[in-house]
Amino acid sequence: MAKFKLLFVDDEVDFLSTIEEFFSGLGYTVVTASNGPQGLLRLKETLPDLVFLDISMPHMDGSETLRLIRELDPKVQVIIVSGYASENLARELLAQGAYDFFQKPIDLFQLHHTIERLFMLKDLAEY
Repeated sequence: MAKFKLLFVDDEVDFLSTIEEFFSGLGYTVVTASNGPQGLLRLKETLPDLVFLDISMPHMDGSETLRLIRELDPKVQVIIVSGYASENLARELLAQGAYDFFQKPIDLFQLHHTIERLFMLKDLAEY
């Protein structure tokens, strides 16, 4: 099974570095962006299979970024990863088309399990 391309949009440099090292080590192509506008540019440039999106970022928050991602690519799966979102905001983002929500600090192995499950379902749907 080929590995997939992941886009992580988060303003925490240490978090992006850890994520990139972990998932690259598992064979994924990892693309990162430090804010919403940069994330949208990376989305257009790289056409990732899955986007991970922080909520609280400078220049453009995650809610607005999610809305614009949906306009650019309604089929790409988006997972929210945030340390500051409330339960109500998480529900709202899921209603706007996010696939899942992870509260920081996250368990990277649990996140990896979610990615593998998503891609297994995608493979089954295409079969």
